[in-house]
Amino acid sequence: MKNYIYIAIASVGLMACGSETATTIEEQTEVETTNSIEEIKAPIASTIECFGVVDVPPSSINEIFSKTNGYIIDLAVLEGQHIKEGDLLAAIESPEFALLQKEYKSAKANYDWQKQHYERNQQLYASKSISDKDFQTIVKDFELAKSAYFGLKEQLTAIGFNAEQLLTANSSRLTIRSKTHGTVVKINVKNGTKVSPETHLFTIIDKTHLHVEMSVSASYITQVKKDMPFYFLNGTDSINGTVYLINDLIEPDNTVKVHGHFNDVKDEEKLIVGQKIFVNILP
Repeated sequence: MKNYIYIAIASVGLMACGSETATTIEEQTEVETTNSIEEIKAPIASTIECFGVVDVPPSSINEIFSKTNGYIIDLAVLEGQHIKEGDLLAAIESPEFALLQKEYKSAKANYDWQKQHYERNQQLYASKSISDKDFQTIVKDFELAKSAYFGLKEQLTAIGFNAEQLLTANSSRLTIRSKTHGTVVKINVKNGTKVSPETHLFTIIDKTHLHVEMSVSASYITQVKKDMPFYFLNGTDSINGTVYLINDLIEPDNTVKVHGHFNDVKDEEKLIVGQKIFVNILP
């Protein structure tokens, strides 16, 4: 009987120890799980690092094409040359240009004559000196001449011709002039090159609106805010700027475009469009 009592007491003791052990294991598991969850939470980065590129807006890149068929005869610029609006870039020898001149001048001359004829007969019609039928014919001829002249003028302007240049020029030589200031960064022709309206002649870049396009990892984009400072090294110089725009699109490489402006305009003179940089954004 005593033996049974000892066995019962021992069993109770083991159950108590087992309960304590289970409680201890459960507490340890809970602590470890809590610690693991805390470790998973990413801390806020003190500096967000990303790659970027020095760029200009699309509106600051001017692609110049030939306006007609012909041959380059006077290439007037070099790559890297700074130019002003109106500077000569090249000239094209074009028989087609000579035909357009002739057609346009003829349309202008006919319009001028029909306009004078209409104005003279308008006074006669007011005094009943000509019939309604005759005046209607005069009006019709004037409107046709007007439509032909201005229609051709708009067509030529849309192509890129200078209407006044067409009226005053007396040769088959067409000059190509810059419509903006900037730097000639690409020349695709040489003297003697045969060109057509699809021929890409020059690329001119205006660096007035130079900026930085950064590619920030989507994991950190929520930490990036407008007006945050950023910096990058250009040789031994530290270039500083400010976040200006944050895109709402995640790129295929899981980054988001961030647009930044420079704090000092003088820094822009040290940079080149297309230059790759490593940027630090300071949250």
